[in-house]
Amino acid sequence: MIDNNLPYIKWKNLFVIPTFHSRIEFSKVVQKAFFMVYPDLIAVELPNNVKKEVIEGIDRLPFLSLIAYADSLTPDKVNFIPVDPTDSIIHAIKIGLQQNVPIEFVDLSVKNYQPETFQLPDDYCLTHLDIGMFYHQISRFFEATIYEEKDRLRSQVNFQELFTAKDQLDISFTNVEKDLLREMYMASYLLKLMPVYHRILFVVGMAHWESIKYYLEHSSLLKNVDIDLQPHKFLKVYNVKGNDAQYFFRELPYHAYKWVLFNKQFFEQLLEQIQTPEELESHIEKFDKNAHIKEIYLSAKDLYEEEFKESINLQQLKNLFQYTRNLSITENRLTPDLFHLLVSSKNLVDDDYAWKVLKEAIKYPYDDKSEEYETITLSMKGAFDPNGRYIKLKRHHPYYYKEHETIPLDKRPEEQYPGEWKEKWNEQKDWTVSYPPEDILEENYFAYLRHKTLKNLKERRIQIEEFKSSIKDGIAIKETVRNWGITNKIYVKNEQQIQGKIDTLLVIFDEDTKKPEQYPYKLTWWAEHDKESNLAFYSTRPGDYLIGPGISHVEIGGLLSIFPPIYIEDVFKSYMDSNYKDAHSKAERLLKAGILYSREKYIVYIAKHPPRKYFYTLAGVKHRQIIFIPLDTYPKESLKTIKHLHILAGRDKRSIAHHYIFLNK
Repeated sequence: MIDNNLPYIKWKNLFVIPTFHSRIEFSKVVQKAFFMVYPDLIAVELPNNVKKEVIEGIDRLPFLSLIAYADSLTPDKVNFIPVDPTDSIIHAIKIGLQQNVPIEFVDLSVKNYQPETFQLPDDYCLTHLDIGMFYHQISRFFEATIYEEKDRLRSQVNFQELFTAKDQLDISFTNVEKDLLREMYMASYLLKLMPVYHRILFVVGMAHWESIKYYLEHSSLLKNVDIDLQPHKFLKVYNVKGNDAQYFFRELPYHAYKWVLFNKQFFEQLLEQIQTPEELESHIEKFDKNAHIKEIYLSAKDLYEEEFKESINLQQLKNLFQYTRNLSITENRLTPDLFHLLVSSKNLVDDDYAWKVLKEAIKYPYDDKSEEYETITLSMKGAFDPNGRYIKLKRHHPYYYKEHETIPLDKRPEEQYPGEWKEKWNEQKDWTVSYPPEDILEENYFAYLRHKTLKNLKERRIQIEEFKSSIKDGIAIKETVRNWGITNKIYVKNEQQIQGKIDTLLVIFDEDTKKPEQYPYKLTWWAEHDKESNLAFYSTRPGDYLIGPGISHVEIGGLLSIFPPIYIEDVFKSYMDSNYKDAHSKAERLLKAGILYSREKYIVYIAKHPPRKYFYTLAGVKHRQIIFIPLDTYPKESLKTIKHLHILAGRDKRSIAHHYIFLNK
């Protein structure tokens, strides 16, 4: 009998929560059920011979723990139980400890247990379905997979064989047979508890409850189940760093972080104010993972705009939310995972924004600095202990991973100790150099701007004429087709040759005339070889934003490029001030330098506003012509190639810079 609209399934005096492990929505169900039932006992699907260590790990929360256990002092294979604050069983134990409710670990401990993995539905649907309806729907899947096999094997599994074969349990029994042994044990344990306690809250894996219920209803099958668990010879509590949370949690680490904060507030402030079950449910449902996705995007937006001084408008955010939603739906999910967030961010904004999203999504700020527990380093497929030994992570619960869906971003190394990057910067900050691969991208983009400007100048000087005796510079196809039905005449192009080239290029993103200066740093870089241009620019201060040891990111306010390179004086040095008395800003100083040092006729000036007429006159005196192009003529994405640069403190940093600077190929 399934009770609708209740956070449990009732069987006699058992209040059962069939659950998926490491899912927050099931932890919310546990929280609702506990305060509706107020049980005399909490029973959970964990073996009793790890109870002390699991409770020790729970007492450490919000710091993360892995409980390692094996039947040998020098095990070849180690099983792990993650003490995950998002897991419903761990959450049930934590609530029981807080509310002084007895807790029983009722599962059987088996060696080398690794159940079959399968893709689970999104638990977010529990926000609209009660646990009974959800279980009813999932049972249809189990009936077609594991229930039928369990029914076939049930008569063949003899619990007494466990005594004689337990040392070879992984050989003697299949995973399904191990599950049957565990379910027989749990049912037998529950039958001993049920007469003693009036209300028992039982939290168990969803695939197990149907078989446990069968044994409860046919208790005669359990007469031979009488075994005391032997303690494991190897048992250890490992600390897990917050930085490894993305490999520890099934949920996004940000969800786990918010869940920890939510429960802290719930139990310390809100619980005493709740009067009715409806009010309880309302408070718990305020925890919404989809709302946290928006928080991740908006927080990343603020970080992105602070660093790159580029805004993400409301329409982009709307498209981002919709794209993420649609991407997750294509994989039959109601909430997006980390892969969906990063793909959406890359496609709708750019990789820099995706980095900010990644930083926020994997945020789990709790780290135990006490060194009381040995720290284990996690990866997607396993773990390394502090001595560098590799341990394959065989989780106690089944998980489903799509291995092709790795994080679509390169990973930057982190500081080995706080202040390492700043220390490396200060050592050689007076000997700054550029990053050669980035120089190539910049020079290619400068060449593109020069070529495009010349092409536009030529197009302005094309005259369309009626064909008479010569096709001149080719047939004007569009004009001919447009007029053919009326005049039956052919038109040709007459291109007027342009006398002059472009060697001087200026791009002004911000004239920076307000106080305080946003771009206070001024520098002239001379070409290291004849394939580079001379570059003068003003930018944010190097060293303020470090992305690696002695590697700084800067944002350009304005720049001057002269190619082919010639010798020029340092544009911004104080001894040059007398040459630039008529320049009212850093942008005008760059423009005048361009006029003084240019050797070709045309000077390209790309900015939001055209320069003062004075500079057009000054250029004319030197037989130069300023070509003004509005900044918004070019997409922001393409301009980022030259707007965001990296400065290295010393030539030696060039050999390691590729680990920290990822260029869009």
